[in-house]
Amino acid sequence: MYRGCRVAVVMPIHNEQEHLVRAISRVPPFVDTIVAIDDGSTDDTWERLSQIDNGKLVRLRHETNRGVGAATKTGYRYLLEGPGDLIAVMDGDGQMDGRDLGPLLDCAIAGADYVRGNRFLHRETIPRMPAGRYIGNLIFSWLTRRAAMLEIDLDAQCGYSVIRRSALRLLDLDRMYDRYGFPNEMVLAASRTGLAVESVPVRCVYGDEVSGINPFTSVPVITCLIARSYLRRKLSFNPVTLSLRLGDIER
Repeated sequence: MYRGCRVAVVMPIHNEQEHLVRAISRVPPFVDTIVAIDDGSTDDTWERLSQIDNGKLVRLRHETNRGVGAATKTGYRYLLEGPGDLIAVMDGDGQMDGRDLGPLLDCAIAGADYVRGNRFLHRETIPRMPAGRYIGNLIFSWLTRRAAMLEIDLDAQCGYSVIRRSALRLLDLDRMYDRYGFPNEMVLAASRTGLAVESVPVRCVYGDEVSGINPFTSVPVITCLIARSYLRRKLSFNPVTLSLRLGDIER
């Protein structure tokens, strides 16, 4: 419990056998439930996950890799039917600092429906972020903020977030993209739905993790996601007419 609220963490995991124990250890003790989703890992992630028993851990598994967005949605759907007033997302690579979860939750308790972590607002993080990643994130964050018509500072690629369960029920998860770009989709969908979106500074812990993002596929996909949402919101086009073959782009 945190300030009288039940807190759950969704943790999407793919091929993180070396990092998942560290990631789970960074979840603060006040969290009531951790839902870890093994998204079709081909290493020993599931075996190592099965060996962890802290009394709070729920293990779910995709037999094949479906994407970080799909894994997050699996966790969300589980918690919509179960415990948790406030639902956070922390990635399985251990790059999210548990000390930042409290401020995210505080913002939600103060009235925000959906709270996003923002690495750009934390002075310690920026010098550690690889230059290419920093520039790309900055561009996509600006584009996402404009498409969502938000006035707040935004780190659109950061997955660290907290959402009220009551707010999550208002979002159509089935229409959201399953792979990289899901954090952008969440911001855009929350804005279209009229949710109160806020941004809170968070750290990012960089170690020996290797990014699984392929820029040659993820960049055009995320660009299309943002463009589609902008047209839906700005011009009120029919979503069916604006449907983009994102799966084709990715492949």
